[in-house]
Amino acid sequence: MGEPIETYCEEGRWRNSVGLHGPVTGEFGTREAALEAGRDEARVRGVLHIVRDLEGKAVERRRYPRRSEELPG
Repeated sequence: MGEPIETYCEEGRWRNSVGLHGPVTGEFGTREAALEAGRDEARVRGVLHIVRDLEGKAVERRRYPRRSEELPG
């Protein structure tokens, strides 16, 4: 199982990261845009997606199964 994708807010910008390995998918001006990108990344990787609120508290956890048509290569 891979590391989870986390969606969080830092310095007023919404971001996604892979565990402790740092940001993925860029920065977003809205929570909704970051959530969509985070869900997509979690779905492609077949991992858990954790959503944090403005204070950093986990408010949602959802595992996305990897779909064969989304596998790279």
